Amino acid sequence: MEPAPSAQGPGATSRQDLGPQERRQLQLEFSEITGSTLDKARFYLLKNGWRLQDSINDYFDPSEEEVIDVTPAVKATVPSRNLDTSQDVQISSEQDLDTASGSEQATSTSHNQSEPVMAGFTLLTWNIDGLDQRNILERTKAVCNTINSLYPDVVFLQEVIPQTFEYIEAKCDRYKAIASGTEQYFTAMLLRKSSITFVSQNIQPFPTTQMMRNLLIVKARFGSVPLCLMTSHLESTKDHAAERKRQLQQVLQTVTQQDQTNTVIVGGDLNLRDTEVAAVGGLPAGTVDFWEACGSPLQFKFTWDVSKNDNLEWQLKFCPKCRFDRVYVRSSRPDQLAPESIKFVGTDRLEGCGRFPSDHWGLLCKFVKPCARQVQQKVEHTDVSDSKTGNKAKRARTT
Repeated sequence: MEPAPSAQGPGATSRQDLGPQERRQLQLEFSEITGSTLDKARFYLLKNGWRLQDSINDYFDPSEEEVIDVTPAVKATVPSRNLDTSQDVQISSEQDLDTASGSEQATSTSHNQSEPVMAGFTLLTWNIDGLDQRNILERTKAVCNTINSLYPDVVFLQEVIPQTFEYIEAKCDRYKAIASGTEQYFTAMLLRKSSITFVSQNIQPFPTTQMMRNLLIVKARFGSVPLCLMTSHLESTKDHAAERKRQLQQVLQTVTQQDQTNTVIVGGDLNLRDTEVAAVGGLPAGTVDFWEACGSPLQFKFTWDVSKNDNLEWQLKFCPKCRFDRVYVRSSRPDQLAPESIKFVGTDRLEGCGRFPSDHWGLLCKFVKPCARQVQQKVEHTDVSDSKTGNKAKRARTT
């Protein structure tokens, strides 16, 4: 049974007198713009009196906590066909990429050199938009430049394609590169050789995915700290919320199954709304949202923001912004790594093409050892108290 059109506001005019051919054309246009099925197009057009723009706005309704899963149609349909990048993406040598991009040379440091292991731990997660083949040479090089410059201990990448993975693996040679697939697009993980000891890897499939999604799990150590690292790209688009929640439940169940000696870190383009996290019962005990643990800084909230990132060439009148990219942390017993700070990467336009490295900002997450943070907080508190009393001798002994 078809749903009845919703009541229209004052002054709204319905187009119920359209003929079958006109309605069919509107369905086709709606489907082409949104990447949805014809049945879904008919539902929204009926609901909005066959007004195309109103129906599209309703489909991409930004009212839900300002987060709308609006992945472009090409991304939603990729799993149903082969992704032919053989002619458009040829990343075979540094010379090819330098000629195409015109940007600065990627940082190149041999992993044989002596490199200090920092006391803190840093992790970068980034959807690098490998399905957008425009300027992919320059954008991929910018990703490598960022990784080599920031030199995080662990990197989670989503929307990697075979050609970009091969280039990243070659250019970021101070990292061990692990991929969750070999065809079309997939996730990948980079482990800094000088600070992370690889133990094992596993790929956990999502049984009912329609978009080739899975969960990449890597066991490793940061010095003496055992780590369980997980990255995924959960099902995209508003229409696949049910599947996305099933995948989230599977991920969170996997988190709870890990040994308590491990610090478990899950990150990636999770395509989530807060309401979806709540719908599956919230995060497990001892697990926190990294962004929230850092005080929920508004300037680092929306990792997919069409109002600031124009890589997608958004045509509609409103500009959605979404917190798609997230990092969850389940602490170990005893707690060995705690969230300290979070910030965006990839926010500068590239000189050659004038675009950003990706339509997503990357998230750089810094951890500290809890004992170090507690000592710092204690010293800071003592300093404030001493400044009030003027007890200089006491202050000197404390610091």
